[in-house]
Amino acid sequence: MAEKIIRFKKTYYELLKELTDKQAGELIKGLCAYAYEGKPFITKDDYLKGAFLYVKRELDVSKQNSINGKKGADKLAEKKKARAAILAADMVRVITVRAGNGEKKA
Repeated sequence: MAEKIIRFKKTYYELLKELTDKQAGELIKGLCAYAYEGKPFITKDDYLKGAFLYVKRELDVSKQNSINGKKGADKLAEKKKARAAILAADMVRVITVRAGNGEKKA
């Protein structure tokens, strides 16, 4: 299974600059726990709750986009596989027809 990746945007850095080191650490740990382990972010700091919700929304949208992209890629791979099967069947027919006309099989 592929490793999960969190994209760290410049807006997150701008947000972190406004926090104390303690708040920033709590937020980063909370975001990682949410992204990698699915754990909810629990804090008494209302400002951190708001900051977390802002980043959480973007993480959720990114995750959904990834899921949707995979669905599209799977459909494309399925179509490609079907086209390859049709092409292979057509090639077998051509070889069979040529062989039936006295030509050598390829």
